Amino acid sequence: MNMNRAGHRPTMHHAPRQVEGEGVLRMLLLVFALAMPLASMAYLKIQHTRLSYEMSEIREKIRQEEEVRRTLLLERSRYQRDEEVQAFAVQTGLLPRKQSHLIPQVFTQADQKLAKLQGPGQVGL
Repeated sequence: MNMNRAGHRPTMHHAPRQVEGEGVLRMLLLVFALAMPLASMAYLKIQHTRLSYEMSEIREKIRQEEEVRRTLLLERSRYQRDEEVQAFAVQTGLLPRKQSHLIPQVFTQADQKLAKLQGPGQVGL
């Protein structure tokens, strides 16, 4: 045995345990180093999926708003056209009918009331 001068055994340092601990620490660092990019990729994939859902909802809302806008523009153009037709009819002396076409105004309001009261068979009497 190897003894020093005083007759005591040399103390053993915990060098092998420290090396063993460093190996475990290195393995943990390796696992952490490998897990971080995978966790980052998973997080980014989740965010991408969430954003895709939100973008599809936004696109759907935009499509619906465009449809409403298109409908409103069509109604406005129809209303403007009807107003222009009415203005033209008033200027030229035409009367609008219920079927949206115009007839010449040849009878006065009194003539029309009289015709309604007498009926169609009594016009010549």
